[in-house]
Amino acid sequence: MGRARSMSRPCNAPRIVVGVDRSFAGMQALRRAVQLARRDGAQLDAVRAWVFAPTWRPGTLTWRWQDECDQAALAYLRGVFDAALGGQPRDVPVRLVATQGYAGQVLVDHAHRESDLLVVGSPERRRFGGSHGHVTRYCVTRAAVPVVAVPAPSWARAATIRRFARDLERFSR
Repeated sequence: MGRARSMSRPCNAPRIVVGVDRSFAGMQALRRAVQLARRDGAQLDAVRAWVFAPTWRPGTLTWRWQDECDQAALAYLRGVFDAALGGQPRDVPVRLVATQGYAGQVLVDHAHRESDLLVVGSPERRRFGGSHGHVTRYCVTRAAVPVVAVPAPSWARAATIRRFARDLERFSR
């Protein structure tokens, strides 16, 4: 696990920990986490995990690159807040957390307090019961706290919208 880098407003309230990504399910999970934080008077920890595996020699990530990756992950978090909610809510204490590691493990490790609630996006289920969501599955099976798996909005589950979203994601990288 790498170092955690965050921007925070301190809060002693219970925490809602949400895994953040730009998928429709991820943005819906962020919206739901904000609703839960408002309802419970909780702090919202928005978590983005990142992995950098250099191809030339594993384990050679310099601190400078790690800092740059942390900053990029924090910028990503801000961008998802802008896309999903028009910016960070002012009525909920928000802490942005960027951590090096695999998403499922980072989320499970971060949501460790007894009073924590973990919120993750739940991708579409496949025809024969399988799911695309290995991170969601990891969190549901390994977290020591309650996990809320939030599906994408119903309009985003239409086949045409899914194809458009895949194409948009591929061309926006």
